[in-house]
Amino acid sequence: MKIFWDPRLSPDFTPEKKTGKVEKGFESYLREALSANKGSDPSLSQALDLVEEVLPLLERFAQDPSSRAQAETLADILEERARVLESLLREIPEGPLRQGLSEAAIFFGVEAEKLRRGFYV
Repeated sequence: MKIFWDPRLSPDFTPEKKTGKVEKGFESYLREALSANKGSDPSLSQALDLVEEVLPLLERFAQDPSSRAQAETLADILEERARVLESLLREIPEGPLRQGLSEAAIFFGVEAEKLRRGFYV
């Protein structure tokens, strides 16, 4: 199948595309969804709080990797949080949010091992 393109035509082929301003961004919709789910299940609320606690730690360490001792301490924290998150996942119902939290637990474990092996120091 050949596709013929005329450079004189507008590259937008969407019929009746609206070019209005978007009221809210993705982040605001995500925050609304998470806040709606937070109150429904205490284990889900704990899991989300745990992820919100650990991600800034990783970000701060990524910006300023200080010493081997701090890397070991952060690795211990990440490993412990990954275990807690795994235990909380047993109580969370199946769905995309559970899958995302499961991936976060795996990520924490992998990053803990990388820190122990000295990848960032």
